Amino acid sequence: MKRTKLISAVAVLAITLLLNATCALAQEAATKPSGSPGASTPNVPSNPGTPGQGGSDRMEQFRQKMNEMIKTSLKVNDEEWSIIQPLLEKVQTKQRESLTGRFGAFMGRRGGNGGGDRPDRPASPETDALKAALESDGTAPADIKAKLEAVRAARKKAVAELDQAREDLRKVLTQRQEASLVMLGILE
Repeated sequence: MKRTKLISAVAVLAITLLLNATCALAQEAATKPSGSPGASTPNVPSNPGTPGQGGSDRMEQFRQKMNEMIKTSLKVNDEEWSIIQPLLEKVQTKQRESLTGRFGAFMGRRGGNGGGDRPDRPASPETDALKAALESDGTAPADIKAKLEAVRAARKKAVAELDQAREDLRKVLTQRQEASLVMLGILE
């Protein structure tokens, strides 16, 4: 049981890291000046496979390919997919949000603006407050304790929201579809 949860967590982390890398490339491409190497030129069509070009198109194509892979895996028609997809996307969003709160400060959130936060990956205010408190040697232990409790409360809330989103998705799935999403790391 613990091994299955670990494998699921690793799969979610891998998908999240892939999404983070893709978002970083998209942000970098969007912020490069038009004369810089790798920047898109106005008369050259964007090719999603070329680094530095068409970042947002590339991200959207990646999401579409992931959705098509999941849809195929679930063996659903368009009507069934129209019911499942919004619930699935909510689960995926909650997964990203919960992982951002856990790994954001550790991995760093570099955007294409020279190190600032990416607008599509908002930081957890509680995590940022704790990080700032830890960066200052003069922070009182009571202040660190309060910020740590806030981080834990925010994480519990994120887990509860993710659990609810997963439960809402499970309600519309067959047993086979649920098992497929467990194998993909989307459900536990």
